[in-house]
Amino acid sequence: MTPITITDYQRAVLHAAAHSANLVAWPVPPMLGLSKGSATIVVKGLLKKGLVEERPALGNDPVWREEDDGRQFAIVITKAGMAAIGMLPDNEERQAPGDAGAAGSADAPVTTTNQDQPRMPRAGSKLAILVALLSREEGTTAEEMVAATGWQAHSVRGVMSGALVRKFGLRIASEKVEGHGRVYRAT
Repeated sequence: MTPITITDYQRAVLHAAAHSANLVAWPVPPMLGLSKGSATIVVKGLLKKGLVEERPALGNDPVWREEDDGRQFAIVITKAGMAAIGMLPDNEERQAPGDAGAAGSADAPVTTTNQDQPRMPRAGSKLAILVALLSREEGTTAEEMVAATGWQAHSVRGVMSGALVRKFGLRIASEKVEGHGRVYRAT
């Protein structure tokens, strides 16, 4: 079967959930800058793919939705969601898509092993925001990156050539686009 694909926003939500104490995926990281409606669409997409699931809200869990009878539900990352971002040990990764299936299961694979995936910045971080902006089809300008991070332009350019290129292996191309100035893209 074909692998399940996820968007940059979905990947960021899964990373944040995987690093939270109780594995909750709601609310989405505020650094993504999504409206509540957009955030809901991102999480519903993850629900459809089985990468997150509803469970009764416990203690101080953020509430995803509430039933008419007052029961509250939280959204948490599943094993398949952990596998999608390379967060399961190798022996569990082979079983992750169905959570109960054995290796060679008929379920669609979610991702490949960690060695095949490039290292990515921590979800919700300013570096992750830069990667999301650079990964857009239209690319991004230095001004957009400055606005998104609050950094100065020289800092943004330094991080692109330093951390993103050297540490994370991202390839960044730039070109002058009439009416936009210099546009940067991850290639």
